[in-house]
Amino acid sequence: MGHGMRSVSRFEHNLLRLLHFFLRQAPVEQALPLLEAKLARPACLNRDAIELVKDALGKGCVLLLTRLGGWRKERHLHGDKIVEGRLWERTLPNQLGLSFSRNTLDFLMWVTAEKPAEDKSGWQPVADVTLGDMLLVYFAFEQLRPSQMAANLIKHTPFDAHGLIWLAFPDEHAKAASMGVPDFKPWLTGVGGCILEALQPVLAERWVTLEVEKGNVTGWQQMRDLGQAQERVLTAFLDAVEQAGRYDLARFMLLAARQLVTPSATSEFWVRSLSQHAQRLADRAETYRGAMAFLRQLPRLQQWMRQARSVGYHDEGYQASQLWKADWERFREVCTGRELEQRPENTGADYDDITERAQAIIRVLDPMRQTEG
Repeated sequence: MGHGMRSVSRFEHNLLRLLHFFLRQAPVEQALPLLEAKLARPACLNRDAIELVKDALGKGCVLLLTRLGGWRKERHLHGDKIVEGRLWERTLPNQLGLSFSRNTLDFLMWVTAEKPAEDKSGWQPVADVTLGDMLLVYFAFEQLRPSQMAANLIKHTPFDAHGLIWLAFPDEHAKAASMGVPDFKPWLTGVGGCILEALQPVLAERWVTLEVEKGNVTGWQQMRDLGQAQERVLTAFLDAVEQAGRYDLARFMLLAARQLVTPSATSEFWVRSLSQHAQRLADRAETYRGAMAFLRQLPRLQQWMRQARSVGYHDEGYQASQLWKADWERFREVCTGRELEQRPENTGADYDDITERAQAIIRVLDPMRQTEG
């Protein structure tokens, strides 16, 4: 079967089509039949197919990161300096290279040969996993998730400890009762840090969606499980960010909080659909704690701000503190999903006010206070 000027087999054609789907270059309608088919797996791919895979990965990953957020002019911390610009302006292109191991080819061959929804053992790495492997796995997981095909993957390495998958999809870990420990080390320095910079708008949108959807949760256990997964990943993430001095990589939380904790926000937004059957006080407390998992992290971000104000010019971490102060003080701005729009007339909208409003919402759901009332 021809693919441009190169010759590929039917299996290789399907594999390339799925790769393009993972990189958002092919529609789901074309990918689903391939994911539901089972093909005999060849021992290896021919050279033409491998070259086409390399070309797709080399161009497709960078293009997708650019589309997802790398095109935005932002300020981030690189080393001990604050740099401004788009992704490729903040970091030299030759420093943005991704390396892929034979894991990537093995994963693509597995997903082409097997039915991901039926293979209970999932996919297992065949060598040490590189950053490029992990990025492709993240993109693939995101595309597979709506069809439930990812459920068999998330309990296995490298998905169970994949920091980006944990950060973007704690709800999937909650459903799977995942016991993996999120690993953020690859995503806080070098190219991994650049990737996380580009994904800030995506992560902000994901966490807004997670919180909005809590309003539709009816089951107490489901709310507890989701909240515990959120708390688990955010605690691990903020610990890692703090240790690395990369507060700017938690900027998505500020963007999400801006949209969620509005002056009119009440606790009903999070718990309005919970069934009203009798609950033990301890169960109710744990459920409400889960509902408020995101809001309960905001005081930690505020504490970073208070610490930043005390860091002097000659102190270690001065630039990181200055950048976090700048992020925190971008008040009277409303995240529209496109650009941040200035609204001078919108008073009382800085992040200290947002944190206070969040604390007030949490207090409303304190079952001890409700009992006393």
